Amino acid sequence: MSSYTLPLFLFAMALLACAPSVSAEGDDLLDYVKSIEPLTIRRSPLACPLPVVGQACPEENVFWYFKCCGQIADQCCFRLQDWVTVLLLFLAVCTILSIIINCVRCFCCA
Repeated sequence: MSSYTLPLFLFAMALLACAPSVSAEGDDLLDYVKSIEPLTIRRSPLACPLPVVGQACPEENVFWYFKCCGQIADQCCFRLQDWVTVLLLFLAVCTILSIIINCVRCFCCA
């Protein structure tokens, strides 16, 4: 056994602990992925559920916006703009790939 077995096991356990679990609401995630438009800036509603009787939502900016949510859509929920989500996912994939490549280099070249 090599001296890398325990750290590799702990790394694998940490990845499994951080991995999102698949729920019965997989359609929501699929709909979200289909609706991503990274080249457009989404706007926040004036209020939820209606501007006259609802809770006022903060204004959007380049990095985030607000969306009506809750059982009767009476709350303003924070959302990242699509381009920020795409950028964060890209950085996460690059980080994970670099870790995997460096681990392979470490095991094969040592």
